[in-house]
Amino acid sequence: MKRLTVAIICVILIMTATSFTPVFAASPTYARAIDKVAYLYEEKNENPLFAVPYTYYVQILRDEGEWYFVRYADDAGVYRAVDGYCEKKHFELEYGTPENIYLNRPVTLSLPAGETPPFVPAATQLSLDAAYYGAVDWANTPYAYVLCHGSFFYVKDEFGEYAYNPPTHTPDDNGGNTESGGTGLNFASIAFIVIASLSVVVILIIYFTTKKPRIDG
Repeated sequence: MKRLTVAIICVILIMTATSFTPVFAASPTYARAIDKVAYLYEEKNENPLFAVPYTYYVQILRDEGEWYFVRYADDAGVYRAVDGYCEKKHFELEYGTPENIYLNRPVTLSLPAGETPPFVPAATQLSLDAAYYGAVDWANTPYAYVLCHGSFFYVKDEFGEYAYNPPTHTPDDNGGNTESGGTGLNFASIAFIVIASLSVVVILIIYFTTKKPRIDG
């Protein structure tokens, strides 16, 4: 009876370990702007904040039919993350994690007193460091959406062209991702399988080392 009980326990542990559904570590999903009108909106169908720089990326936070709810930029340096909506038709999904996700383009603003933002004192002229996000046209004039001293506002876009950003991956290589969209087994999955396997070994060792020898006669 004891031998049968041990055998049943071992079978259960082995079956559980080998049939355990892998849990994959989630990877961020990115989409690449494929034209120059890939706008980011604070709310759907309102005036856009700016056009995501052509060939650069947004991180997809949520899929909403014909729209993505996305994040552009990180909280790093002069930049702050901006969340909003983008129309899918202006973007192409990226396979894997891009090498260059966002356009990193700090700029210097030279503002005459008449265009001084409200958060700084008036002066004859100011030179301010700012983060460039993208541009939008108003009355056929391009304006850049910038972040400066913690505030977002628009200035005339006179910063010239930015570098083309080639795609990092192609659909054929899939960026090393698995079909389930992950990068592999996570720590919990591996630990479970290892512990279950070790449990079988320990039970067998205990069984055979504590088994009483049969005395003949």
